Amino acid sequence: MKQTDHKLLKKIKTGDRPAFMKLYERYWDDLYRFVFVKTRDKELAEELLQNLWIKVLENTESIQTDENESAKGYFLKHLHFRVIDYFNSQKKELSTISIDESETSIDITDTEYFEILEEHEISALFSMIDEVVSNLPITEQKVYDMRIRQNKSVDETAEALGLSNKTVSNKLSKAIGEIREQLNPEYQSSKKFVSVMVLMDILLRH
Repeated sequence: MKQTDHKLLKKIKTGDRPAFMKLYERYWDDLYRFVFVKTRDKELAEELLQNLWIKVLENTESIQTDENESAKGYFLKHLHFRVIDYFNSQKKELSTISIDESETSIDITDTEYFEILEEHEISALFSMIDEVVSNLPITEQKVYDMRIRQNKSVDETAEALGLSNKTVSNKLSKAIGEIREQLNPEYQSSKKFVSVMVLMDILLRH
């Protein structure tokens, strides 16, 4: 059964990393598209979304859900006002911006934008990361699985695997480094990949 945004947010507040990644994957494309339609600026869209996801992590209780326990409306309104703030700060003329949720499915004629969405689909990135992890030494795989996928603490992981806390931290750092090294050459121009890795680093600190 699909978990509602409200349930995911409650889990995120307790430090549940898999819940965060599930919410992130659920809304990335729609929210990115929403901001891009309004700004036609890929870098700005990436920046505003990254700030929103940091807010979800660091100030989870501020994220509101509707009667259907969906946070989509809140996310759209938040981004709507951040776009306005941006244009005001740049002293640019701002055209009327709608926050109709149906706009997230608008057909866009920007071919390059759709190529980016197709090539760097977030789920595909996660699959590639999983493939890299599957080829790591077995201990690093176990550490990655417990810390990132199962949301286990350093202490819990160290105890379960019979390792020291320092070794757990080192093994995880090596795993993340290997992911960066193997994926970055192919995705070096992908802002989405950079965002995934930045958010992964944020998760490691929570």
